[in-house]
Amino acid sequence: MGLWVAFLFGAALGGLLGHALGRRAGARARAMNPPRIASSAVARSAPEEDVGADDVLNALNNRLAAVSALAELIPAEGLAADHTKVLATMHVELKRAADLTAHFRELAGRRGTPTEPIAFPPILDRVLKEREATIKALGVTVTRDVPEALPRVDCAPQILAEITGKLMDFSVHRLHATKPPRSLRIAASDTGPSLVVAVSDSGAPLSVTAEEQLATPFRFTQGGGGDLNFALARAMVQSVGGTLRLRARSPGAEVVMTLPRSVLTVVGPAAPRGAALPVLRILVVDDDDGHREAVTQLLRRGGHDVSGVSDGLAAMQQLKGRRDAFDVVLADLQMPQLGGRGLFEQLALEQPAMARRFVFMTGDRARPETQAFLKECGQPSVLKPYDLDELLEAMRSVAKR
Repeated sequence: MGLWVAFLFGAALGGLLGHALGRRAGARARAMNPPRIASSAVARSAPEEDVGADDVLNALNNRLAAVSALAELIPAEGLAADHTKVLATMHVELKRAADLTAHFRELAGRRGTPTEPIAFPPILDRVLKEREATIKALGVTVTRDVPEALPRVDCAPQILAEITGKLMDFSVHRLHATKPPRSLRIAASDTGPSLVVAVSDSGAPLSVTAEEQLATPFRFTQGGGGDLNFALARAMVQSVGGTLRLRARSPGAEVVMTLPRSVLTVVGPAAPRGAALPVLRILVVDDDDGHREAVTQLLRRGGHDVSGVSDGLAAMQQLKGRRDAFDVVLADLQMPQLGGRGLFEQLALEQPAMARRFVFMTGDRARPETQAFLKECGQPSVLKPYDLDELLEAMRSVAKR
């Protein structure tokens, strides 16, 4: 099964890379030999969008979600130790594959990673914990001035974790080349529309003029003074609408990051992770047969009453005029005939109480219109492939309503 997952992911990602590179090659050829067209046609033409790559990403995330759900169906109890280890490894590899699809758009030079309100202190805790052994071995004194009550920032959790990790690695790398005593300070504050994070170290002095060199990743491999961690962190911060600058210090260096505050609010404290759900009546709406059947079986195993349909039109037949037919509606966004968005908007007009029970599931991480809808609709959503606990938490939030 592991070979099949690797083959499927490799083939899909390879096709996507080929598609993106082919489009770029074609764009270069058109730039060198532009066609002659009338000026009025230029005024009417719309910018070309790479919707094919979006579709491949969506399909790939659907497949990863199906494989993840199927893996959840395999009971860990009673398995031999080597089989349990293989199952755990499969989950890790699926998560890594999901991270690759989440970042592919940025690697292809296009922004659009979905964002959500995310707290910075827990991300910092995790990043420092992962580097605890290295920091201790170097004898680094870490000072934190990071209030827990900071506003949330508008950023994808995995992106914020990677940015923070790369900034820590940048400073730790500098401290490794510095004689003791070694110190690292992280400070964060709320300034206007932004969260400001400053990371300073006691390494060798760096002037502000070094910023241009540090931000050039190719000079790192050529020995020209660049730093890959700094360059990638800066590119990722800019991709979410923030800034990353080098501030002059003597001795040491200070990197100052600004991130946009989230305009969304988190309503109430979250229920304890893993808390039991009441028995729910659930409608699963997804045209992907493998994912729909796997999720249906998983939820039935949890004691829930689950029905499944393959598109929005079939869902309307189940929901129309039946005010209390279901406690939760799990709906994919991209479906033939009537998608999850159309289904939701129709019910919001005719049966608003039922519309408030929606949880959206989607593998479409790239389209701006998808991100805008998920922010504006007021309903929880999970991005495929997702953790089962994440889906249960989203269901719990609508079941309370």
